[in-house]
Amino acid sequence: TVFLNSSKPQESRRRGASFYRKLFVGMLNKQQSEDDVRRLFEAFGNIEECTILRGPDGNSKGCAFVKYSSHAEAQAAINALHGSQTMPGASSSLVVKFADTDKERTMRRMQQMAGQMGMFNPMAIQFGAYGAYAQAVSIDIGSLHVYSNRESTQIAQKHK
Repeated sequence: TVFLNSSKPQESRRRGASFYRKLFVGMLNKQQSEDDVRRLFEAFGNIEECTILRGPDGNSKGCAFVKYSSHAEAQAAINALHGSQTMPGASSSLVVKFADTDKERTMRRMQQMAGQMGMFNPMAIQFGAYGAYAQAVSIDIGSLHVYSNRESTQIAQKHK
């Protein structure tokens, strides 16, 4: 069972900013190594982890994750590097942003699944005067249940 929350990712990032230290880096040259990426990012702080995403064949997918010791270091890297240059072989400028949280990634995958199955987004529906009550729409995708905010609140209160 998954509970949807309508708060925007930016809002949750502001509330828990100190936890955001991991960056997603896209539009890298597929020939770049972890050491190359570290060299590009080390000027902004202490790098705890640097991982290039690779396919089953071992070849780079042209993106990476870089994790800093602090939120301020990660933010400095975003401010300086996002859109700042186009790597050789890349189709557009460098993308540097905070990596999605597990919750954001799960929600995006659920939305993609629902879209592929021709389903609608229950959070986008308004039934006039019924308002929030009408949003208590449940979609059953096999054993996956997607609940609206109202339903998740009711379930949470019931299990206190």
